Parts: sequence; C-alpha cells; structure tokens
Amino acid sequence: MQLGKLQEVLPELTKLGVGVAAVSADDLEGAKIMVERQHLTFPILSDTEGVMLKAWSRWDFGNGVGLAGTFIMDARGKVVFFEDDGERFYKRPRVDRVLDVARSLAR
Repeated sequence: MQLGKLQEVLPELTKLGVGVAAVSADDLEGAKIMVERQHLTFPILSDTEGVMLKAWSRWDFGNGVGLAGTFIMDARGKVVFFEDDGERFYKRPRVDRVLDVARSLAR
C-alpha cells in the first residue's frame, strides 16, 4: 500500500486502536522528504543499515537494498498479516484489505 493511502485511512485506524509506522532504508533526509511530500503524520523510521529489515527478512543481500513488505501485528506483536511487496512499488495491499484486518483485531 502506498503511504499516502495509509495516511488517508489513518483516522479510522486510530479509532480502531491501531498504531501505524513505516520503515525505510532511506537516510533521515530521505525519510523527511517522504513525510513532507506525502504529508504523513505517522512515524517513518530510517533503517539505512537494514538492521530491522534484515531481522524481518526484508533485505536483498545481493543488491544491498531493503525490500518492501506490509506487516500487521496484533497487540502481542504476533504478525497476523504479511504481504511480500518485493520491489514492485505498484503492487501493494489494497487499503481495504488492511482495514479489514485492523477491524478484525478490534473485535
């Protein structure tokens, strides 16, 4: 899902008690530009060394770059939804799928 779409549904996610954050392999300046361009109000975490991305198997070691993926975790930190987006920036989960999972967690 594109971050701008996530921003659009952020009020509903917040009402459901869902926190939102994104992890980027960009440096702090790159992350700041992303926040400003898309008017994001949720945290964008910078992981230039790929520490978190590697821990979550979202790192392409051959090319030294982070891979896109979407995770939703429950309150205990258990992953309840994952989609491997790879480097296909155009293929992200639809926002309604993410909302459906968030709604199911709120029950």
